[in-house]
Amino acid sequence: MKEKDIKNQLDEEKNTEVVENTAPQEEIKEEPKVDDKPYFEVIEDKRKAFFHSYVVNRRIGNILMFVTVAVAVGVMLMVTADQVPYLPIIGWIIAGVALLGMVVYFFINKKKQPEKGQNYISSVVKIMNDKAFEDKDFSDLVFDEKQKLELQDLVGDGVYKDASQIRSRNVVRGIYNGHHFLYGEAALMRQQVNRKQQTPPLFVGKYISMPNDLDFNGRFIVVNKNPKEPLDVPNDIEDLEVLEEKESFVIYGPKDSSIHKYVRKEILTMLENIAIDAHLLNVNVVFWKGHSAAYLSYDDASMSVPFDKPFDKNTFEQSVRDVMVCFKSLLGK
Repeated sequence: MKEKDIKNQLDEEKNTEVVENTAPQEEIKEEPKVDDKPYFEVIEDKRKAFFHSYVVNRRIGNILMFVTVAVAVGVMLMVTADQVPYLPIIGWIIAGVALLGMVVYFFINKKKQPEKGQNYISSVVKIMNDKAFEDKDFSDLVFDEKQKLELQDLVGDGVYKDASQIRSRNVVRGIYNGHHFLYGEAALMRQQVNRKQQTPPLFVGKYISMPNDLDFNGRFIVVNKNPKEPLDVPNDIEDLEVLEEKESFVIYGPKDSSIHKYVRKEILTMLENIAIDAHLLNVNVVFWKGHSAAYLSYDDASMSVPFDKPFDKNTFEQSVRDVMVCFKSLLGK
C-alpha cells in the first residue's frame, strides 16, 4: 500500500473515532461493585465460604468425638483382656494418643474458629456500611469495631425509660449534609425481674442521632407503628400529650403545642409513609431543640449478619432506604 493511501486510511479511522466518541450516551447507573462483583454477590461468596468452613469444622469435631468414644470402648476391652501380654499397655497408649489429638484439635480450633468468624463479620459489615452510606451527602465516615453506644445517650433522648443496659455494635460517626451524626445498631435491655422468664427488650434496631437547628421548648415524638401488634413503642411519654393520632401514626408533644410550627409537613409525611412490614417493626423519631434521634426497630433476621441462609439483598436495601428517610427527617427542615 502506498504511503498516501495509508495516510488517508488513518485519517478516516481518526475521523470515525471522533464521531463515535462525540455521540450522546445515556448515563447508566451501575450497581456498586466490590472486587468487580456487585456487593451482594461478594457478601454471598463470603457467607458460603465461612458457612462451609463452619460445617466442615463441626463435622470433623463430631468425627473426632465418635473416634474418641470408640477408642475408649476399645481400650476398656483391651485393658480387661489378660490373655494377651502387653495388650493393656497398648490400649492405654492408643487412648492417650486419641485423647491428646482431640484436645490439641479443640484447643487450636477454639482460637482459630472465632478469629474466622470475627474476620467474616468485619468484612461483611464493612461492605454493608459502604452500601448504606454511599450517598454523596455522607462524608468523613469513621467506623471503629471497638466503639459502643453509651446508655445515657439513648436514655437522654426521652423515648425509652427503665433501660438498665445497652448492647451495641457497628457504630459509625460522620457528617451528613453538613451535620455530625452518630449511627449504630443497639438493643436497650430492661432490668431482669423474673429469672425464669426473659424480660423483652425495650428496643432492638438501628439508631441515629444528629443535631438540628430547631428552636422550641420540650420535645416531640413521632411514632410510626404496627396498629395490630405495636412493638418497641415509646414508654417515656408521661409528660407528653397525643397531638395527632391515626391508625398507625402518632405524634406526641407538650400540651397545646404544634409540631407543624417547627417541622416541615413534607418530613412528617415521609415518616408516615415508611412501610411497617414483617422486618421493620416500628419507627420512633424524637425532636428536641438542637438535637434529633431516630429509632428503627427490626426483627432478628434483619439485624443478624448472614450465616446459614442466603443474604437477603432486598430486605437490606429496603432498610437502607428507611434509614435514609430518617436521616433526611432529623434536620426537621
